[in-house]
Amino acid sequence: MTDELDELYDVVIVGGGIAGATVAKTIADTGGKRILILEAGRATGMSADKYGSLVEAFQTSLAKVPNAPYSNNPNAPQPDVLDIKQIVNQPDPDELPRSRIDDSGYFAQSGPLPFQSDYTRALGGTTLHWLGTCLRMLPNDFHIRTLYGQGVDWPMTYEDLRPYYERAETHIIGVAGSTTDQHYPGIDDLTYFGDYEYPMHRVPPSYLDQVLADRLDGRTISVQGDQYKVQMSNSPAGRNSEPRSRYQPVGAPGNPQMGERCEGNANCIPICPVQAKYSALKTLYELMRLHPGTKSPTASRSSVTIISQAVATRIEIDEHRRVSGITYQTYEAEGAEPSSLPLTVRGKRYVLAANAIENATLLLASGAANSSGLVGRNLMDHPLILTWGLMPVPVWGFRGPLSTSGLEMFRDGAFRSRNSAFRIEIGNEGWSFAADAPTSTVKTLIDNGVFGRELRSTIGRVIPRQFRLALEMEQLPEVTNFVTIDGAYRNQLGGFRPVIHYDLPDYVREGFAMAKEASDAMYALLGIPPLLPTDDPKEFPYPREYTEYRSTDPGYVMYENKGFSFQGAGHLAGTHRMGMASNTSVVNPQQRTWDHDNLYLAGCGNMPTVGTSNPTLTMTALSVWLGDTIVDDLAAMS
Repeated sequence: MTDELDELYDVVIVGGGIAGATVAKTIADTGGKRILILEAGRATGMSADKYGSLVEAFQTSLAKVPNAPYSNNPNAPQPDVLDIKQIVNQPDPDELPRSRIDDSGYFAQSGPLPFQSDYTRALGGTTLHWLGTCLRMLPNDFHIRTLYGQGVDWPMTYEDLRPYYERAETHIIGVAGSTTDQHYPGIDDLTYFGDYEYPMHRVPPSYLDQVLADRLDGRTISVQGDQYKVQMSNSPAGRNSEPRSRYQPVGAPGNPQMGERCEGNANCIPICPVQAKYSALKTLYELMRLHPGTKSPTASRSSVTIISQAVATRIEIDEHRRVSGITYQTYEAEGAEPSSLPLTVRGKRYVLAANAIENATLLLASGAANSSGLVGRNLMDHPLILTWGLMPVPVWGFRGPLSTSGLEMFRDGAFRSRNSAFRIEIGNEGWSFAADAPTSTVKTLIDNGVFGRELRSTIGRVIPRQFRLALEMEQLPEVTNFVTIDGAYRNQLGGFRPVIHYDLPDYVREGFAMAKEASDAMYALLGIPPLLPTDDPKEFPYPREYTEYRSTDPGYVMYENKGFSFQGAGHLAGTHRMGMASNTSVVNPQQRTWDHDNLYLAGCGNMPTVGTSNPTLTMTALSVWLGDTIVDDLAAMS
């Protein structure tokens, strides 16, 4: 039994993250629309005091993981990287025997490998803890099947998406960057950017970046028999720097959460203490200020209503295969019982904008949009491996955001016909990500008998020289990587938890091998030696502090007798991909489901492939496109 609300909205959006916020803003800015956003999580940061409590939670947390400031909510539970473990007794993916599934975390993991990415279920979504890197995809990424015989092609080109990238960078996120300081294989600035420039100046390179550029730029390395010229690239980012011309940073004027300019606190993940980094809360705040909820929107002003703590449980479908409503359940507090009967809300158009996993779970629970059998299939991420060592000179980590530069020369090339492309992220936080330093450094020195003045002296020599790279792999869509549901795995409100089957093919594993070879070659140029048995144990007391992949690591894999330990990048994608035909995709190029003409899907789940760029910017560009489509569709109805 449910209660049906009397209101009829123009658009009902499920999910209050960046995809939902972008679709809502794009539609609302045309005026005269009634829009409802349903968010399963709590509104944890929409005021200064609430945001301050999140910062305090991060500061007091012992494990500085992505979700450290954002408590798990039993009514809208979320995955956590601390729950990840090796999968044992790996089952047949077609049988999924329950006795072999690891359900100790939010995900029910069926293996063979653990899916290692997380996300945040709260208003603002995972932009609450993202890094903020805003890379565009490369033109060749849209044609990987045609060019390299791998994956699938997109039903659009880079040129089709380029104007939406510009709108996403300028009108939604507010990106800081330089079009002349990005160096991609086979790309020149005029064909890639035209006469466009980012709305804010680049975030300055860190001291580490400057040291690396001095030692690497213009040098050549040999990888798999081919020669590659090394050149640093500044990474465009969704964080406040110095605005160009008359650009007004996102959310201004009048938004107390607009944020300061980046102070270089080096904890963008999990939270920026001064809100210099963009989060969807800024767009949502702007929506509420410019388009406050009312039953009577005007031609110039839309009405946007946001309901948090509202968990969508079912998509209602009528006899004509049209969506007739979204049923959701509310709750008053974390861990509390439902506060009312389920409610059903009606609209002219419906958008699912949760994320690639939650969208797929809701579609599967509702028997919706799955005539192709591809809902939940083709789950992708950017599996990454880390390398780390000691620079011969101090590079002084923790000065700047977590990353300000990358090495992009392996993002495209003929090698993609045999193995993954990858990008190399340069980390500004020493061995924090790689080996939990400096805490682990101090502990291990003490365990090795180093104390007092000698301890301080050793820390002073070692920690300023710590350095790491993250080698992030392109992953191709495969139907054997999927999200499904099982009645045995439910959350507190009775909804389905995601059941995930995940593995890495040789295409990715060979990418690991190529990336590690590239890293080794650059480490040689930098003067970073491998750990030797004869090294002074007081300065090099433990091999774990150099790149080492252990068979006990959760994501340990083998390739040609070499072991690698991978982690997730938090870039989940692909579970309801777009395409040109209803039997090979879930949505069309306009991101409308093939099965229901009034249901649209937003988010990275629409992406046929992920390339090598952090996907949030592409998702935002696609969401702007989707907003335009819905505006046109609503106009055609009137």
